Amino acid sequence: MMRSLYPLIALLCVILLSPVTYGADELSPFRLRFCVEETEYPPFNYFVRQDGIKTSTLSGYDIDLLERTFKPIGIDYEVLALPWLRCLKDVQNGSIDAAMSASLNRQRATDYIPSIAYYYLTPSYFYLKAELDPLFHIDDINQLAHFGKVCGIKGFNYDNFGWRKETPLSEIHSLGHLPEMLLKQRCKFFLARKEILAGTLALAHAAQLPQALASKISPNAQQEAFYMLISKHSAHKELIAHEFNRQVKTMQENHQLETLYQFHIQKLTHGDDKGSNSL
Repeated sequence: MMRSLYPLIALLCVILLSPVTYGADELSPFRLRFCVEETEYPPFNYFVRQDGIKTSTLSGYDIDLLERTFKPIGIDYEVLALPWLRCLKDVQNGSIDAAMSASLNRQRATDYIPSIAYYYLTPSYFYLKAELDPLFHIDDINQLAHFGKVCGIKGFNYDNFGWRKETPLSEIHSLGHLPEMLLKQRCKFFLARKEILAGTLALAHAAQLPQALASKISPNAQQEAFYMLISKHSAHKELIAHEFNRQVKTMQENHQLETLYQFHIQKLTHGDDKGSNSL
């Protein structure tokens, strides 16, 4: 009698132990994948320097925020540095779960799931002081194109600067090269978010350049919000959005986001990451 019950008992064990209930898939191992711009976007993401030499280790505001979000709840993840257009494409098709440090426009709001805003930057333009009259003024940022070549980064979104797509923009691949393009007179102006310039110059060891540069806020532009863009095809999109937004709100309420930003600015301009003690 007992022998005839063994197959039935074994079958019941298989049924009871099988992950057929709703939500059981969430218990299986998985690794989230995030991407950032490979040419660096300091202080939000950049490569650590050792004795002035660039390593493959990522650091920055974004990197710390991801760690504070997912490490305490035991979720594995990795951060990949990719060309920005590839980063966005891979998130859109679902091979990567989300992109960090992205501005928003109508198309991106359609293509991705944006997180809540987790920092704000100031759309600005830069030029060499010696090249223009101190009273130089424009009422519309597109007017810059009448005075000389305007440069920006390939794949970056300048909609919130007020820049129109039909206005000529010379695109280069690396933010760190923009100041150099001015010095070599390959650009008259460059477009950038004001708050990232200090970190960019620190990484480039461009100690004297800030004194030579003039910067002005783009006319009629407001501070620009930046987001995590989550893939609509990610199997974990709800989890990512919920946990990331929850962490951002908590850190906002405790004024920890500004502290984190200032930490990385100081680290870049006065710490080991730039391989020098002064800018």
